Amino acid sequence: MVPTRRSLLGLAGLTGVAGLGALSGCSSSDAQVDPELGPMATPEDSGTVTFQIWDKAQEPAMLGIVAAFNQHYPNIAVSVNTTGYANYFEMLRIQAIGDELPDVFWINGPNFELYASEGMLQDLSGLEGMDPENYPPNLNELYTYQGVQYAIPKDFDTIGLWYNRELLHRAGVDEPTESWTWEQYREVSETVTRALGSEQIWGNSGGLAPQAYIYPLIMQAGGQILLDGKTKSGYDSPEAIEAFSFLEGMVADGIAPDVRYTTENTPKDLFNSGRAALHQSGNWEAAVFKDSPVFDQLGVAPLMHGNREANVIHGIGQAMNARSRNKPAASAFLAFLGSEEANLIQAAAGAANPAFIGTNDAYVESIPEFSLDIFIDAAETAMAYPASKNTEAWLRLEELFFPKIVMGEVESGAQELAERMNEVLADE
Repeated sequence: MVPTRRSLLGLAGLTGVAGLGALSGCSSSDAQVDPELGPMATPEDSGTVTFQIWDKAQEPAMLGIVAAFNQHYPNIAVSVNTTGYANYFEMLRIQAIGDELPDVFWINGPNFELYASEGMLQDLSGLEGMDPENYPPNLNELYTYQGVQYAIPKDFDTIGLWYNRELLHRAGVDEPTESWTWEQYREVSETVTRALGSEQIWGNSGGLAPQAYIYPLIMQAGGQILLDGKTKSGYDSPEAIEAFSFLEGMVADGIAPDVRYTTENTPKDLFNSGRAALHQSGNWEAAVFKDSPVFDQLGVAPLMHGNREANVIHGIGQAMNARSRNKPAASAFLAFLGSEEANLIQAAAGAANPAFIGTNDAYVESIPEFSLDIFIDAAETAMAYPASKNTEAWLRLEELFFPKIVMGEVESGAQELAERMNEVLADE
């Protein structure tokens, strides 16, 4: 489907940017836009490509990829525009409504289905050189809508258990292993908190991070965030209640910091400053912790497990504007972004864990002090990040209800969250 300005009205209302003004009718250039991918530019062709990203820390690696691309396509100019993540998707929505999306841009799981369902992403099934077999199947799944892949996986993140070995040893407990259970996590958290709490040190960093903490726990209990083909919330399931009760119990017993405390002292900051022994989070933390004042005390282990082992995989996707006026050049650039060569460049820069299978060694070796290979291994069985057409709407509900649930309203809060989330899912 080629999106018209009329179809974007639904996007405006759905994403909260209707205040941009009413748009009606079709763009005068609609008939000129070919929904097909068409032929890719040759190395002799000239052209321009706009490329939009959201991470300033990854900009040098992306510029390195552009330079390598120009070794193959010297006459195609690629301009990189970096917008901070906090404003990135607001800008993208404005660009979509104004028919000004960049030629190639980053997308993520929570926003992917919205843009794919509105026909704004180019069908990549005919992209020359793009082979889904080069990427983990669960990442391809994340960027597939109604059986069609609309984005190439760029990188991926999974979740691990970061730990401070010195704090653990001071409290008289061993470092975590892959066999740790929820019970062991709780016991060690309590031991460290009781032993070192007078120094304002916690056994674990607490928090309510959905991808890094809540989702894996619910999945480890045997549950899911989305049920019945993404039409129903799983937050009122017995498995979700079990996970929430586990977190609430640690807060109630003073083993983990409560929500009020972590509002002022974020879990990442607690761990990074040596004030928490355990911190469950993703491989994206490596870029921060390599500069930590307690760097030489830090390590990472596989996640603990509950009724089963479970992890969450997510990552950036690279998409093309379905209405791009520069499709030949954009196709060539997007295909290069998904290539082994480009993935090796970002891996060597330590910018991100590359999605292209077999290119992870350079990333793992970029910070050899951390066992980053545990994140690679986790990708084999991790579950795709839960997402629907309007993920952002129920993410806001999570922000509202998670604190109430973990601060004591476990069953009533989870029930109300599920009911409100079901209303959102029913409107998709």
